[in-house]
Amino acid sequence: MSLIAIDSHVHFHSTSGAIEALSIANEKLAGNVGRIGVVMLAERQGFNVLDDLRSSLIATDEPEAFWFDESRSLLILAGRQIISAEKLEILALATTAILPDGLPAERIVAEMDAADAIVVLPWGVGKWIGKRGMLVDRLIADARPGRLFLGDNSGRPGFWPVRQFNGALPVLSGSDPLPLPGWQQYVARLVSVIDADLSSETPAASLKAALRDAATQIERLGSLAGAVRFVTDQAKLRLYGGKAVP
Repeated sequence: MSLIAIDSHVHFHSTSGAIEALSIANEKLAGNVGRIGVVMLAERQGFNVLDDLRSSLIATDEPEAFWFDESRSLLILAGRQIISAEKLEILALATTAILPDGLPAERIVAEMDAADAIVVLPWGVGKWIGKRGMLVDRLIADARPGRLFLGDNSGRPGFWPVRQFNGALPVLSGSDPLPLPGWQQYVARLVSVIDADLSSETPAASLKAALRDAATQIERLGSLAGAVRFVTDQAKLRLYGGKAVP
């Protein structure tokens, strides 16, 4: 068994910055935290940066899984971020399956579960309150064991508690780098750490099995946002209009 450090929520905001982001993740995760680091991509509609990187990565027997280099110390997994009809974010991780935005949340969760994706409901500022909060609660209540995860991220301020994180569903942590200048530095800021073995040729299947095993302990490592960084990041997001930057 080995320590596996997982950033479960990574957006690539540009192809030009992707290799730098992966190099940073490799140094932070495999170099300092675990023996193997994992970057789980959640590419948004209109983005498919992983396709541009395939020729520079090491393929496995799984179409969704690539090693960063021959050292096999950093695993990159394909995945998507999907926006439901109710404007709820849903992550389908460790999969090449694609669904369009705009479908009902229940359908997205069901179809991506059927595709064997790691399905995550990621927390977001103001996105788990009101009607959407009730929808999140319903999805949690209807979840089968090991088939739905909640997602924490490094943009959540430490003073903002999330009651759903204290329930029965496991929580995966990720950086969720914002589309701001220097976004590459945000990768691997907040991660999940587990003890598991990953197959060199079928690492995605190994990781899925470990995460879905009720006996696997998932620890959070890294920092949440302080009040100043939270306010500053939100102000910058409005300044840049949510547009991707290099």
